[in-house]
Amino acid sequence: MSRSSRRKSKKGLSISLILSILVFLAALGFFVWKTFLSGPETTTTTPTANQTTTNAAAKPYTVSQEEKDYLNQRFEPLVQTNAETIAYVYAPGTNLDEPVVQGTDNATYLDKTFDGGYEPFMGTVFMDTDNKKDFSDRLTWLFGHARGSLVPDSRMFNDVNFYSDQTYFNEHPYVVVETPERKFYYEAVAMVIVPENTAFYRTSFDSDEDFQNQLQNVYDLAGIKKPNVKVNAKDHYLVLSTCREDDSTLRANLYLRRVPDGELTDFLAAHGDQLAYVPTR
Repeated sequence: MSRSSRRKSKKGLSISLILSILVFLAALGFFVWKTFLSGPETTTTTPTANQTTTNAAAKPYTVSQEEKDYLNQRFEPLVQTNAETIAYVYAPGTNLDEPVVQGTDNATYLDKTFDGGYEPFMGTVFMDTDNKKDFSDRLTWLFGHARGSLVPDSRMFNDVNFYSDQTYFNEHPYVVVETPERKFYYEAVAMVIVPENTAFYRTSFDSDEDFQNQLQNVYDLAGIKKPNVKVNAKDHYLVLSTCREDDSTLRANLYLRRVPDGELTDFLAAHGDQLAYVPTR
């Protein structure tokens, strides 16, 4: 190749290199300009279904002002009638619709009526004297007569006996307990028929394992129950206990699990219409 040809070749390469650099700089400038106009890129993460569910379940339950006002109006006349009033219990769709008291023993209110009278087989629904009146125990007991055919007014805990029928059990799954501070919601877990001196009558337990074992024994014994329940010692339970009219030595004990506060928002959204109080007295 001649010297002049080499000079022409070098000149051509220089021009090509300069053009490539100019194209690169132009592209870089366009990218910077676009980024400046659009601002920094942000990433939006949509919560997964599991995340949403977990957050909802963890949300604490707050007693609304509406509920507080309702409870104030509910308990003011009850406490005026009986200073030992601690709660009100009802089961939607049934005739179970009673004030609850707690005395100094488990005998007085077998015959003492809510307004202070004395009537055998009438009495008043009462909480076991060893339970805490705020329903904070692992297991809380409420006792009441099943008046049945013995007296004209057969409400009280008469309808508890009906839970020994699986269809009735399934159709009336909820019990509501109102206290002066808040409402508690329970779901029926098991119905057992036991002797009046059953060893299941306990209000305290040595450990979670001790409580878990008793719950499991009750559930296994029950002929009428909610299927596939895994009892949990961390939950709170309520027992509605009454006698059987056909055999006064037997007791019908309806076990109910309290809906935890973390589940209440979803529970009330799904079942609120079924839980409203409808007076039967």
